[in-house]
Amino acid sequence: HEEMSIPSLIDIFSHMILTCESITHEKEDSWYLTGDTLEEALQKKAFNQYTPTDLLKTIPYFDCMETIWANKNKSLSIKYTGSGQIYSLDFTIRDIHLPNKIAIIETLNYYISNYKIVCMQIDINGYWYNDKNVFPDRRPVGWMLYLNKKITQQQVPMAAQLIHIDNDKNKGTLIISTDHVFDGSNKDDIKKANEIEIQLTALGLLPLIREIYS
Repeated sequence: HEEMSIPSLIDIFSHMILTCESITHEKEDSWYLTGDTLEEALQKKAFNQYTPTDLLKTIPYFDCMETIWANKNKSLSIKYTGSGQIYSLDFTIRDIHLPNKIAIIETLNYYISNYKIVCMQIDINGYWYNDKNVFPDRRPVGWMLYLNKKITQQQVPMAAQLIHIDNDKNKGTLIISTDHVFDGSNKDDIKKANEIEIQLTALGLLPLIREIYS
């Protein structure tokens, strides 16, 4: 929930690239903007590793959505939700053998410390995409879910870990459903996330998606 500009867009994308590298242990030489064809997109280089190109620096405007990608398995998007100054940041990273849990938590802490966050979630192996969550109109818990609300272990004892956030930008809780790397296709992990979603909803703590962006 921040005012967006080209410098801030570049800064966020730069950090997203570093995040991808730390999670996947892979470094990409180039990142590109999108195009109508692959050939067109390959002419629109946005980053040489972490360095933004002149094309990205001189982009005419940031209006609705910008996406950069490195290969078929990695894309990073910033999308305007159409409500106030709320933007959605999406990481899509496929075919990771074992995501780096520490790197993921450090990244979430970075964003929570530097930007006003409405909601943040980590979804692995299609938990939300494949409708494994309980409530289609509410945010899924998946592996990790940050809400700008104080949530206690007594309220969700089935959660593996709660990290409380209290800084100048945000005051809330990062809920981690499992100690191990969550698998959105594993029945035990699905059950654990479902239980947390049901308990949070019963307590009035799991927001409707439309409420988040209203």
